Amino acid sequence: MPEQNPQLAERIRIAMERANTPSQSELARVVGVKPQAIQYLLDPKNNATGSKHLVKIAEALKVSAVWLATGQGEPTDVSAPSNIEPGPDVRQGALYPLITWVQAGAWNGNCEAFTPYQAEHWYMSPHNLGPRGYVLRVRGDSMTNRQGRYSFPEGMLLFVNPDKDPTPGQFVIARREADNEATFKRYTVIDGKPYLEAINPDWPHKYLEMKPGDTFSGIVVDASFGTLP
Repeated sequence: MPEQNPQLAERIRIAMERANTPSQSELARVVGVKPQAIQYLLDPKNNATGSKHLVKIAEALKVSAVWLATGQGEPTDVSAPSNIEPGPDVRQGALYPLITWVQAGAWNGNCEAFTPYQAEHWYMSPHNLGPRGYVLRVRGDSMTNRQGRYSFPEGMLLFVNPDKDPTPGQFVIARREADNEATFKRYTVIDGKPYLEAINPDWPHKYLEMKPGDTFSGIVVDASFGTLP
């Protein structure tokens, strides 16, 4: 079930008031989006969880992107003179959409058709995942290895950069031509042939040979369980 954030609309309104931005259309113009996009976020009935434009909205309203997206921390001081620009806050990172495994399998060809409202949730990452970065939630136990250096149990979030080419040993999201969904495995090469490896030592099909037509949908840059209570 998607996580809800009914207070997002209220935080945007607070930021608009403090920044003396009187209208939705004015904010949309500054951010570079259609007014309908701002209207959607401001309507509490939509329970919007976020938008790929939240960082730009935060910059336009001179508030913390972290506060705007999550409600954590405090908004920045927007009463400072307009000719004084705050320096970049590297802790803010960027927001990336949580997508489905089906969406991930088609991401390289169809991500431009993705709309912010299709995301289950939006997560912030201190890592640069590129302009097409996304987040997945681990399913199953194939990548769980409690005695190993790395373990990715079910429910863990994967932060993926789809614009980098993987090298052997990296954890990847791959799409097999025979499937409609993506899969999460470690990329390895055995006797010159590429394989997808499950790191669970008890997994029955530990190695899957990559076939012609199989493609990579990104490398996993980071993994976590998200914000804990």
